[in-house]
Amino acid sequence: MNNKLSIFKLSIILLMGLLVSCKSNKEITFFQNLAQGEIQQSIKFSTSDYPLRVGDNLFIQVSSMNPEVSQLFNPSMATGGGGVGNQYTSLPGQFVSGYQLDGDGNIELPIIGSVFLQGATIAEARKILDARVAEYFKEAMVSVKLLSFKYTLLGEVARPGVYYNYSSTCTILEAISNASGTTDYSKLRSAKIIREHQDGTYSIDVDLTDKSLLSSSAYYVQPNDVIYVSPDIKYKNTRLNAPLYSLVLSTISTAIVIVGLLLQ
Repeated sequence: MNNKLSIFKLSIILLMGLLVSCKSNKEITFFQNLAQGEIQQSIKFSTSDYPLRVGDNLFIQVSSMNPEVSQLFNPSMATGGGGVGNQYTSLPGQFVSGYQLDGDGNIELPIIGSVFLQGATIAEARKILDARVAEYFKEAMVSVKLLSFKYTLLGEVARPGVYYNYSSTCTILEAISNASGTTDYSKLRSAKIIREHQDGTYSIDVDLTDKSLLSSSAYYVQPNDVIYVSPDIKYKNTRLNAPLYSLVLSTISTAIVIVGLLLQ
């Protein structure tokens, strides 16, 4: 009887060891096959390459030596708002003050009226607006920036949610960093990007442990990307249920010890 009890206790100890076991370095290390000093040619993406789409929101500033012209396009200057830009410091402010491409791909500017910008890059949009503004106002300069560069982080990241990028570029590593990194339950080999295209939506499989990511189209985040980091289901279930397993096995172990003592 004692031998059986000893064997059973040993089995319980081994099982508990498995329940609380940790992941190997290969499962939690980014770019594990990237050698020191190795160069990977990336497919760079910036907002200057992005073709504007319906629903995009733009910051447009028209500057002129004539204060009345500047105030016409930049209302905060006329209302003593402390200079152009204060109305853009919050998302609601950006939505209200920005110029959004309507369903036909146009924006509406004061005096000038409708301007078609769908499909144009930021640089091309600036040239189009420069030409239209010049028809009405001389020596005016136009500045254009994309306000609606947002992306979504879902799955096994510390802070899932919608994030906005106000730089010209953003990599998938920066995006994950903004969400405070991945969780202990993440499966780095099994991430995914859902990306919009003019013909619809498509997905890209991403392996965060492989150096090939650095030279793929998934490395640079694009506007409206959805980044999903999959969970390691087996590991997550084991860790989450470990307290329950521990309680059950401890109860069984205690019961067996008591029975053994009674049988002596």
